[in-house]
Formats: sequence, structure tokens, C-alpha cells
Amino acid sequence: MASFSPLTRWLAGFVLASTLGVHVVLLALGQRGALNETALFLRGVQGVDSWGPMLQAYAIAPAGGEHPLYRDLFFERHVKFVYPPTSLLLFRAFDALLPPRAWPAALALLSWACVAIAIGASAGLLDRALARVAPPAKPADRAARAALAAGFGLAFYPLIKASTLGQMQLVVNAAFALFLLAWQDGRRATAGVLVALMAAVKPQYALFGLWGLLRREWRFAAAALASAGVVLALSLACFGLENHLGYLDVVSYVGRHGEAYWPNQSVNGLLQRLLGNGESAAWDPAVYPPFHPVVYAGTLAGGALLLAAGLFWPLRLRPRADALDLAGFALALTLASPLAWEHHYGVLLPILAVALAAVVERPVWGRASLPTLALCSLLAGNSWEALGRLSGTVWNPLQSMLGNQIVR
Repeated sequence: MASFSPLTRWLAGFVLASTLGVHVVLLALGQRGALNETALFLRGVQGVDSWGPMLQAYAIAPAGGEHPLYRDLFFERHVKFVYPPTSLLLFRAFDALLPPRAWPAALALLSWACVAIAIGASAGLLDRALARVAPPAKPADRAARAALAAGFGLAFYPLIKASTLGQMQLVVNAAFALFLLAWQDGRRATAGVLVALMAAVKPQYALFGLWGLLRREWRFAAAALASAGVVLALSLACFGLENHLGYLDVVSYVGRHGEAYWPNQSVNGLLQRLLGNGESAAWDPAVYPPFHPVVYAGTLAGGALLLAAGLFWPLRLRPRADALDLAGFALALTLASPLAWEHHYGVLLPILAVALAAVVERPVWGRASLPTLALCSLLAGNSWEALGRLSGTVWNPLQSMLGNQIVR
């Protein structure tokens, strides 16, 4: 290790401590750690958390007005399908290219590919970001950092959990890592196409269009708008206008009710648990918590503040966006959503690469800067299932530890 730079040696110590070290401690306490999810991922174990509801939705959506998708599936059968019709274009492609018996294998392959893309893009982002702020690294340092980034990514709980659940969020995580990498490399049009693909799964990412316009990033905004238009046109042709309008009712309902279950790491989830509104210790696949006016108002107010900070605060410092500005707005979008499950924070993996470079360039807390970032990364990148036992106690705000660490 003596031949490596101090930064590379620090990274090696951190990765070992945050993966193997934390896992040993959790095992001693009788808990599973993030490496348990990694083992499941490497064995190809995958659930149907997204895939199941999406397959049910795809079976209904092409029927059009005869069986309105969201009225039938979401409101009558109480299946929590909360994606827009545009997300079902994935299964439309499967339908055109593959026999149904091949779909499970295709979804498994897609999951592996998305994890690999997210990890590879994050490693590339780390290399590029550090090259901009640190002295030129030797080839051995660069290779070691890439290997460490890959190891950290394979044990990064939010990213791997999305795969073992069988979550469409995997596509968003991979696209976001590529989006941030494209932005770092100055490829604005490519970044616009990628953000449109993300918005096809999670429409709140469309707000990146406004973010880009405020920063006068015209190529990015134009590419995002054009790509979103193509995706929407295809979706309308496949699934009809009524199903797209019906999705607005789902957005309204979920926004008014949110989720209390403790892995919902958002402003809404924190308020639900503080006020004891709904079941926070167990997941109910068919029931949302009752409408609570304080939770609803707090979710709107908190979300508005987060989005306003992400949109306007960086403009006080610089009119043009850099990767750190982009990363901050992505986090604001995630936290402001009524639903921000643990696996939604897979977007943190490439963000941490950018944050590390920023701390190396400008250690705002002096010698405590790197350890502070390491602590936040450790807390956000591991599984803390013991927090579920705090439901119904005065300590339940600690169940939002992931979200709280990100805010800081």
C-alpha cells in the first residue's frame, strides 16, 4: 500500500470498514447486513416488487377504454402500481422481441446490466472527478480506485436492494449514473436523452427540464424535451389517452396519503411516523395510511422548500450548472417525493463520487471533512434493519436516519 497515494489508501480503508467491517459488527448483533443482499444478487435471486404489478398493468393497459388501467388495477384491485404508462414501454418492447417465457430471464439480465452500468459509471465518474481536483494519479492508483469503487458499489445496499426486490428503480439508478457521467464530460444532449428516460419511469425527473432552463443549458433542455415527446407519443399510441389521464388520479391519491412504512425515507415518511399515522413496522401491499392534513401540508411545504433550494440556491454561487449542482437537485427531488424507498437512494452511488471530489477540492470542515463524508456514506450505504423495532416509540424519527444523513 505504500506505493499508493494517501487518498487511495484512505479509500481502501473506508471501503473495507464500510463493507466487511460493518458486516462483521451486524452479524455479531444478529442482523443481516448489506452483504446479505450482495450474496442474493450474485446468486441471481430476484423478487417481483415492480415486475409483478407492471406485468399485471401491461395485461390491462392495451385494452384502452374497456378496462381503464388505474381504475381497475389501483383503485379497484388495490395493486400498488404507481408508475406512469410510459414505464410499460419496456414490456411493449419485450412483447415485440421475445416470447413471454423468456421475459423472466430478460428481466434478470436487465437487472444485472443496470447494476453493472451504475457501478461502472460511478467508477468512471470518480476517476474523472478526482482528475479535475487532485494531482494526476499514477496508473496503479487509478486502477485501485476503480476496483475499490466497484467493490463499494457491489455492497451498496440501496443499489443492490433494488435488484433483489425486482425493482424498476434499477433502470433509473443506471440512467442517473450515466446522466451524471455525461454531464461531467460535457455531453449535454446525451444527458437530456437520459433524463427523459428517467422521467418515463418517475415523472418528477421532468423538473430537470426547468433546472436546465434556469441554468441556460439550452442543448440539455431541448434534448430532454424532444426525447420526452417521443416517449410520450409512443406511449399514447400503445396505451391510449385515457390511461395517461387516469395516472393523474394515482398521483393525487399517493400524494395525499403517502406511506408510513419505515423504509420510506422522505419528508412524508418522517411526518407519518412522527404523528403515528399508519403502520410503520410492516408493509401492506394493498393499503395506504389514512389522509392526515398535517402530514399532507408538511409534505407539500417540505417538498417545496427542498425543490426551491435545489433550483435556486446554487444560482447564488454560479449561473451554470456543474455535477455537484445536478447531484444536489437529484437528492432534493428524491426527498421531496411522498415515496422515497431505500432503493430509490441507489442514485447516491454516483453522487458520492462527485461529493468525494468536492470535499478533496474544498474541505469545508477541515480535517473532519473526509470522515464526515465517510460516516454519511456508511450510514446511507448499509442496511439498518434494527431501526424497524423503533416503530411506535418516541425514537421513531431515527427510522429516517438515511434521509436525515442525506440532508446534512
